[in-house]
Amino acid sequence: MILIITTYEISLRKHLQIKNVKNLNSTGQLNMIVGNSISLKDEIIYFKSTGSKIELKVGLRWVCKNYEITSIIFFDYVNPINNNLLGNHLIIPKKITSIEDPPLEWSNDPLLYFLNTKSSINLKIRKVIFETNLDFLYGDILSIDEQYISKNIITELNNLDQFDAINSLIYTANKFANEENIDIYNICIGKNKDMEKIKYDILFEKLF
Repeated sequence: MILIITTYEISLRKHLQIKNVKNLNSTGQLNMIVGNSISLKDEIIYFKSTGSKIELKVGLRWVCKNYEITSIIFFDYVNPINNNLLGNHLIIPKKITSIEDPPLEWSNDPLLYFLNTKSSINLKIRKVIFETNLDFLYGDILSIDEQYISKNIITELNNLDQFDAINSLIYTANKFANEENIDIYNICIGKNKDMEKIKYDILFEKLF
């Protein structure tokens, strides 16, 4: 069974071609459905997060306690930091960094947490993206609380020249996957209003 994690901003149901859909009565009444994905050729749980790290942690623990998850797909927008990442570009993260401190504390040597993604999975994602003729780049993604993301913060991070994009949940999802020894596929898209026009069903068909 494959777990798909997205946020309230993205609707992947038509891309995943989900059949036999059932709502899951999960802890905390999380937004989850279970069904069979024609695109992924497997049974899936589709977890649509509100963007809360706490909610994501609770949902991940509940899913893995009640279902046997073989893979996780983290599919979400990222906010570009540098000018190389354009809207609708897919970014494959090589390193994911988390800063727990608020921006006011960043000048005081904030505590940083690092995760390296699996090169074998990144190569697989790269191959699939190439075959589907989509634009992509490798990069480093920073995970900070969504409430801190603003134009001024993005400008400040751009000047540091250390990160390529921001996403508030990617570190939490990857840390959990590593702890549970579950392969996680990070598919992140530069935020753009035309994202919904792209057909990702072919990408999912080739992923597994």
